[in-house]
Amino acid sequence: MTLPARKEGIIPGAANLRLARHIGDRLARQAILAERRIDCASAEGRLICDYIVAPDAMDAEITRLVNHVTGSGMVSAAGNRRALRIAEEPLDAFRRYMAVYAREQAHCHFSPALISNLEKFWITATGSRALS
Repeated sequence: MTLPARKEGIIPGAANLRLARHIGDRLARQAILAERRIDCASAEGRLICDYIVAPDAMDAEITRLVNHVTGSGMVSAAGNRRALRIAEEPLDAFRRYMAVYAREQAHCHFSPALISNLEKFWITATGSRALS
């Protein structure tokens, strides 16, 4: 997996907030700033990916996981998810990050470099010109 957002000229969502917590500061910086590829089946990739399945088995695995997570009801699943999130990432930390993210992402979006980067990397990769 890769994070092409920086190369395109934008910020990769909450990756800057959360990725280092899972794979460490150095590897997160390399992935975000230097386009380091992380193979899902590698030791580092296993820190991010809980399950790796063949494409033709994906629908069945999604169904299995949804049934497993919701098998005891949505109330406990949602409550446990909230409790885990707050333990890992206090709401104030998330709000502070999102305030910086929104400001910096807006700065990126209004930069002439964004169109240039999209034309150079995204349009070339897809073989079509989606922007006009």
